[in-house]
Amino acid sequence: MRNRTIKKSFYLNEEENRLLKEKCFDGFISESDFFRMCILNKEIKEKPDEKFYDTLEQLRGIATNINQIARVANQTRIIDVDSLKIFEKEVKDIISDLRKKYL
Repeated sequence: MRNRTIKKSFYLNEEENRLLKEKCFDGFISESDFFRMCILNKEIKEKPDEKFYDTLEQLRGIATNINQIARVANQTRIIDVDSLKIFEKEVKDIISDLRKKYL
């Protein structure tokens, strides 16, 4: 069932429409969501760049590898310390990159 039952319709000129699309990051958020965020005074965050998504993929890969090491460690009672040190360095490098880029 639909939460919002009141429909609003209005007109924009070309410049306003261009700005709206720009502020919605060309489809990252819907125009409806954008207006709701404005009305509710919510912060509208910029769409993350491609580096952000690449970093997420790296972290997912590292998490998968750590889970595999944990599974083997649970089965064999042997921990591959060298692999863990490599992953630790990768995570620290990613955190450092994120701090430089976003903080």
